[in-house]
Amino acid sequence: MKVLLDTSFIVSCIRKRIDFLTGLKEQGFEIFLPREVLQELKELKKKSSTSQEDRLAINVAFEMFEKEDFKKISLGGKNVDLGLIEKGKNGFFIATLDAEIKNSIPNKIVIFSSKKSVGRE
Repeated sequence: MKVLLDTSFIVSCIRKRIDFLTGLKEQGFEIFLPREVLQELKELKKKSSTSQEDRLAINVAFEMFEKEDFKKISLGGKNVDLGLIEKGKNGFFIATLDAEIKNSIPNKIVIFSSKKSVGRE
């Protein structure tokens, strides 16, 4: 099973101190990181409206991505959300908090805050 990570999911998991990488791997997922999501994270870090907490989470994310060997994938130069929806309709699981994406795809990964874990919805 393949899963694509969305920006909101990454930042939220890190802020909540949820080890989403281990959780996904233990559930048998092969993790893919869209290049467009990496770019979104870089742009979000530069924005003056981004909170200090989110900036710290983004820094932690980049450190994690350097340590782990992630498979990078391109969404085809489309809008990130539309690219994720398209991949989700073609069999990928999508790890996101975005309601529009979640409502558009059959296979989603969500955060279980009370359990500090992630999994299929």
